[in-house]
Amino acid sequence: MRYRLRAGSFAWLIHRITGISLTLYIFLHLYVLSNLKDPEKYESLMHNMENPLMRVGELALLALVFTHGLNGFRLVLIDTGVPTRFQKVLSGIAAAIGALIFIFGAVHFLRGGH
Repeated sequence: MRYRLRAGSFAWLIHRITGISLTLYIFLHLYVLSNLKDPEKYESLMHNMENPLMRVGELALLALVFTHGLNGFRLVLIDTGVPTRFQKVLSGIAAAIGALIFIFGAVHFLRGGH
């Protein structure tokens, strides 16, 4: 017997990976916030935030949040009675909406908006 990966399986896997990633990010964020008491350490951290690699990380965070949130919304729809045969359609809609919002947010962010 062979297990067949379907849209629901991929959505489940993506939801778990983004959830774990966001949990790890929260710990990192709390570490940064704990440095608000020391002005020198805080200034050093803020200087590091200007690094282009950090900006890429912030865009990755944006993608994680939208992916996890929209997939969660898809799960709510499934849990409230939308038939599971629409998993693939709902995943596609969530991916399209997420991509559009991400592109809009990334363009705004890269232009210097915060």
